Parts: sequence; C-alpha cells; structure tokens
Amino acid sequence: MKTNEIRTRFLKFFEKKSHVIWSGDSLVPQNDPTLLFTGAGMNQFKDMFLGKGNLGFKKATTCQKCLRTGDIDTVGKTPSHHTFFEMLGNFSFGDYFKKETIEWAWEFLVQELKISEERLCISVYKNDQESHEIWEKYIHIPEPRIYQYGEKDNFWPSNAPKLGPNGPCGPCSEIFFDQGEGVGCGRKACEPACDCDRFVEIWNLVFTQYERKEGGKLEPLPHRNVDTGMGLERMARVMQGVQTNFDIDIFIPIIKCIEDITQLNYRVHNNGNAVLMRRIADHIKACVFCISDGVLPGNEGRGYVIRRLLRRAIRDGTQLGVKDSFLYTLIPVISNVMKDYYPDLKQREENIARIIKNEEDKFHETLEQGTLILEEFMKTLQKNRESVLSGREAFKLYDTYGFPLDMTEAILSEKGFAVDTVGFEEELKKQRLQARAASHMRGQVFDTGPLSKIKDISKGSIFLGYDQHTCEGKIIAIVQNNQLVDRISTGEEATVILDKTPFYGESGGQVGDTGVLESNGNLFHVSDTKKNHDFILHRGKVITGELKNGSLVDAKIDIERRNSIRKNHSVTHILHYALRKVVGQHAEQAGSLVTPDRLRFDFHHFSGLTREEILRIEDLVNEKILENIHVTAKELTLQQAKNAGALALFGEKYGETVRMVSIGDLSKELCGGTHVNSTGAIGLFRITGESSIAAGIRRIEAITGMAALKRDREKEEIIQHVCEILNTNEEKLIAKIQDSINELKNFQKEIGKLKQYVLQSKIRSLIQDAKVVSGVRIITKKLEDVTVDDLRKTADMLMKSDKDMAIVLGAAQNGRATIITTITSNLVKCGIHAGNISKEVAKLIGGGGGGRPDMSQAGGQRVEKLDDALAFAEELLSKQVQEKYANVC
Repeated sequence: MKTNEIRTRFLKFFEKKSHVIWSGDSLVPQNDPTLLFTGAGMNQFKDMFLGKGNLGFKKATTCQKCLRTGDIDTVGKTPSHHTFFEMLGNFSFGDYFKKETIEWAWEFLVQELKISEERLCISVYKNDQESHEIWEKYIHIPEPRIYQYGEKDNFWPSNAPKLGPNGPCGPCSEIFFDQGEGVGCGRKACEPACDCDRFVEIWNLVFTQYERKEGGKLEPLPHRNVDTGMGLERMARVMQGVQTNFDIDIFIPIIKCIEDITQLNYRVHNNGNAVLMRRIADHIKACVFCISDGVLPGNEGRGYVIRRLLRRAIRDGTQLGVKDSFLYTLIPVISNVMKDYYPDLKQREENIARIIKNEEDKFHETLEQGTLILEEFMKTLQKNRESVLSGREAFKLYDTYGFPLDMTEAILSEKGFAVDTVGFEEELKKQRLQARAASHMRGQVFDTGPLSKIKDISKGSIFLGYDQHTCEGKIIAIVQNNQLVDRISTGEEATVILDKTPFYGESGGQVGDTGVLESNGNLFHVSDTKKNHDFILHRGKVITGELKNGSLVDAKIDIERRNSIRKNHSVTHILHYALRKVVGQHAEQAGSLVTPDRLRFDFHHFSGLTREEILRIEDLVNEKILENIHVTAKELTLQQAKNAGALALFGEKYGETVRMVSIGDLSKELCGGTHVNSTGAIGLFRITGESSIAAGIRRIEAITGMAALKRDREKEEIIQHVCEILNTNEEKLIAKIQDSINELKNFQKEIGKLKQYVLQSKIRSLIQDAKVVSGVRIITKKLEDVTVDDLRKTADMLMKSDKDMAIVLGAAQNGRATIITTITSNLVKCGIHAGNISKEVAKLIGGGGGGRPDMSQAGGQRVEKLDDALAFAEELLSKQVQEKYANVC
C-alpha cells in the first residue's frame, strides 16, 4: 500500500468517526527527544487539553509535518529514525476515552489495513489496569502479547511523574508490529522493549488525564483527553513489507537519484555508503519542507537547524565522491513524490532549489576555508612537536566550518596526527546544554503566569476591528509586572485585556493599533497592541483616573493611523502580484512590515532588481490602484480557500478557518490584517528602496498616499534649489549639470598640468640641493601643500633622474605627518633597506611603518617633529651609504 493511500485512509477513517480533519500546515518542531511518538498534536491543541481552548469541536484527526533533531546522529544508521517525518493522529478533548481509542485503533489496523492480528502486540503502563483490561477482554489480545512497562516507556512525557515537566500528562499504550524471529537479536524472549528492531512501534495512544503539579503531584484534568500518534513512514514500511523506512515508496526515488549522481549502488551488501545515501535523502527532504514553510538557512534558531542539515548532507555527498553542488537537483524528485498531498512543494520547486543551490555553493567555499585552517593547526602541532589536536580546535572546525569529526580525524591521520575526542565530546556537550537552555520548549509544557490564569475564565478577546473603530468592552484582566492586578491608577503602565475590542494586535507583519480606553473621565492611552493566542493585549499608561478589572470601557482606535496602515497593507498584496508578474512566480513573500508611514516587503529572488524592473513594478501597482478595484474579505475553511486559488504564504500558520482577502481577480491571499474597501483609497505608490537582506531574499521599501506625495514634493524642492544655484530652469537642468561637469574636468586637467610643471621645478631644485655622499645623492625634504599621492609621484620622478639615490620626503596633511622613502636598486643590493629606514625615522613622529627594500611609507601624529625626523633621516642615510655602499660595494 502506497504511503499516500495510508495517509488518506487514516484521515477518512476518523472523519467517518465524526472527527474534524485539522490541517496542520506548518512544521511542528520536535526538539525534545521524548516527543517523537507522542502525537504531534500536543503543540497545537494544548489549550484544548487544559479545557481552555476555543476550537468549536471535540474530536480531530491530523497529518502533521514534524521536525526532530534530538538524535540526528542516528539518522541513516537505524531503520526508523528521521529528522523530518509525518505523524498521523486522532484526538479527543473530553469526548471519547480509552475504550473507543483502543477499539478504533484496532479496527483501523486489522480491518482497514488488513494487518494480521498475530503480528501485533501491545504495551501498557504498569498501573493502567483499565487499558490492560480493554485490550484483553474487549479486543481479545492474548495475555502473553500484552507487555507492562514503567513510566519511562509507557507514560507521556517519559518519566513525567518523577521528573516532569509540569502540565498535561498520562499513561500511554503502544502498538507494535512483530517482524518475526528472523529479524533482530534472535532471542526467543525478545519483546518490544528490546532495541533490536524486531518490534516496530507503529502507534502510540496517549491518555492525557492528569496535570502534573509542582512536586510531582498528579491532579485529574477537567476532562480526560486522547492524543495519538502514528508515524506514517513506519506504517508504510510495515504495509510495504520492507526492512527500513528508507525503502518505502516516498524515499526510493530520492535514493535512486543519489545513486545516479554518485554512480554508486545503494543495494550492495554491507555497503557503508547506504548510510550516507539515506541520510542525504532524509536531510534534503527535511530542508525542502522547512524552506517551503518559510524557514531559511541562517546562523540562528530554526535557520541554523536547516543550515546544519544541509551541510551534513553536503559533507555526506563529498564522502560519496561528489565534488560539486548536487542537492538542489533532488528537489524536483521530492516535489514529485510528495505533490499529491503537498502541492505547494511543486509550486515552489524552483525557488527552493535556488535557495539550496546558493547554500551549497557557499558551503563549498567554507569547506575550503576549513581545510586551510586545519592545515594551519597541523603546522602548529608539528612546530610544537605535538601529535594530538585539541578537542576545542576540532569542535571549532565542526561548529564553524561544518567539518565532521570523522573528516578531521581522517585528514589528521593521513599526516600522523590524532584528535582529542574526549575534549571534542565535552565541547559538544556544552553546546547541547546551551541549546537546551535556550529552547522554547523547556520547563513547563504550557503557558504559565497571568495568561494561563486568564484562560481559566475566558476563551479570548473578540476582535471587532474589521467593521468598527470603537466599541464597548469589559476589562477581563489587567497585567502589571507580570502579575494580575485589580486596578491601575494615574501614571501607571500596564497591559489591559478586554472581552471585545476594535484594536488590532500586531500580527502578520501589521503593527498594532494605538488609541484610548475611556470610562467616566478615566483615560488609558494605548501605545501598542499585541496578540497572544486568542487574547488581544492593550499596552499603555493611565493618563487620568483609574481602571478596574471587570469595568466597562469605550475602546477607540486612532482611526487616521489605522487608515494609513490599511493603505499600506492592501498595497503589499498588489505589490506581491506585481512582483510575480514582472520578476516571476518564484518571487513569493518572505516577510513584511506594515506601519502607518511606510511598508517593507521581503521576497524570494536571487539578484537585484534593475531600474527598469522597479519602474515596471511601480507602474503596475499604480495602474491597479487607479482601477479602484473592490477589496473583499470572507472566512472559509483552509481547503476552500486553497481551492479558490488563495495564496498561502511562506512561514505562516493557518487554522482550519481562514480569512481570504481578495482584490478583484488579481490577488487572493490568506490574511488577517485590515484593508481598504477599494484600491483607489491607497493613492500614489512609490518604491523608495530595494536591497538584499539575505541569500536569495530581496527587500522592497515603499510609501503610499500623502507620504508618497510629500516625498515627491521634497524632491521637487531639491531640484528647484539646484536650478537656482546653477541659474537655470528644470528643462535645462541636466544639460547645465553636464556642462558644469565637463567644465570641471577641463579645470582639473589644467590644474594637473600646472602641478606637473611645479613638480618638475621642485625636482630640479631638490636634485641641485641634494647632499652627495660617496657619489650618492641623498635628498631629505619636507614638501608644502601636497598630498600623499604627490609625495609618491615626486619620489618616482626623482628616482628616474639618477641611478644612485636615497630619498626621504615628508609632508603634513590633516594633522598627520607622512614620509615616503625610496632607495635605488644599486643601494638596495648593498643592504640599504627603505623599510628599515622608514621604521626608524617614523619613531620621531610618533608612528611606525615599514615596507619593501626599495620603497616604504610611514606616518605619525607628531607633525611638529617632522623637520627633526627628516634631519635624522639625512644623518642615517649618510651613515649607511658610507658604511654599506662606499666601504662594501
């Protein structure tokens, strides 16, 4: 059975059981190793499990994309581990519980997928007699095939009662597929707890019925929940009867392509290259999905995870003999394999390939740098008569330049060196601890603090701002210094949360509203509005009076500011359309900022826009504004919106119900922001800047309406001012400027000729005044009103006048003294060195210098000592000429 069919059957099976198919459109980061088979839904349904959610349904089923790097080093080496995988799941929020969950799981496996009952066995938590009884009495699983384990294996999170974290938790029951005695360790007593891979875990049924409190106390949740997780790749492996997840239908085409590139056979027995090929296939697939979700390679956070995966895959390719960039050529294969369920991959194929190709090219350069640094390390080891590279230096190569330890070891071994692997592991451990400490998934599983308490009494704030600019709202919470308070008075700053509000909370690139909350003479100025889950947070300060929790207020936004924001937000949609028309369909949005006075739009493209392209984009946007196209917004299911042609943007997370903003037929985007009613309200649109902000990401900055008009008028004033200065009019301005430039160039030529004449006169004078020692002319002179370049030219001209000459020229400019020393070749052969002369002379002017034997430059801050320095130079040169030239040569 194909992987796509398993996914489809699962979702339809639970849809028939009255489950809502929840579209998890973005990756769920699986940072904690305990989260692999615990159901990906815990992240998106956390409030529902705590009884604080507001989704409008109690049963859901999902196919969730997941990313997990906790045990990245095992990927490719084991049959089952991946960094990217898909998790099928079904969920109950206070609806059904253990009996239905177990019965439906068994029904799906045995009746829907036709898996033999004899090949399945079960594990339960040792204290969960209820689940044990259901499996034995209702499903009729023989006792020997039901295994009881402790909280490490059959409690979620693992060891939660003893070790935490706090939050929802509960026992779990796992279903395993037995591959038979011919697989694994071969022991008759082998069981699911054995890590020999005979038993493949295919489904984990988690019963989140407790909330862990501080001290390990387990308290029953308001209602009992179900959170299951079935690894799609593992299930496909079982259904397709293959030995590893990498042998299923969605991986084999990728590996076949890698075989073609490397000219190596994946199927050769005990082939170590197979591990590398599997890892490449896994990592590039993970990167494709991440980039499609808007996560781009970078040096921090999620971006660094992608960069690390790509670099590991590039290194694996290098070990397989691939010297050039190749990962980008795998993108069409992946998009074709996955296009039925993930059509966005096919649409973004070209752009994803460009991003990966760019990253590959850059890393090949980095590898070259790393190789040079390793060579320097080896030279130092040889010089110090040492044979072991420190763990810190090996880790630097690994962390900064992407060198894996085994590559460092191999290169060092060829030269007779070794690596301090213990020290390397210590450095690696430090980094992992730092990463864990910085992880957003540490500590409590769910929100704690004021927001958690507010969720106990409210499902969130109702936003009325699409249609209303003012409304009456009830204060449901006041937060001050991260604490809930009952009231705030004049001069105090706080965050106020209302049950309903016209204020837009910052999201989707649009800044939050400002305005006031008023009540019977009490006034609270809202300086910013944020959004946290379903709550809208009004941040500001009490101007007069006080605000009390539970009281009613009139919430009024700054309508003029909102109108400016509306114009700038709507024009980003038109700009997106224009970019894709002019530059290409790959020019998808990668980020935006919408403020009252300007807008910023980031998009995917690998070269700067030409002046012609910018003008075409600007013209196209203004054309659509002038057409005064009607702007509409309506709520749809995510699938309905996609069917209607709505553009889902990179990196955005969408719920089951979305808001589609349409600008006539030219633009349909999923957007929660505020917009104009028709494009004519936007007014003039002008692009003010275009630049690169990252590899493959460009940024356009622009303004609209009165801001654009103001900028154009300012430019007109500048032009008028220039006209006045040049005594001309606007029509003749360019010609006048060109004439002035030509005139200036002519003046510069004349000045150049004059300076050359003056210089030649000075040279004749310098030669006449030169001191002669043993037939060598010595010139040490301070020149007035000259530049450093003039000094060099003078020295060069003097050098051509005689074959035996030593020159030190000095000048003072902008508070700094400069000296130029030149020595003819005959004197250099005798051991007189211009660099050494400069170094000694420069000490007197408070500086330093050096250079070639025949020419050197030095400088210093002590301008007043320049005459003394030149006098010293004459003495030093005279002495050296006498000693080295006259007596030796």
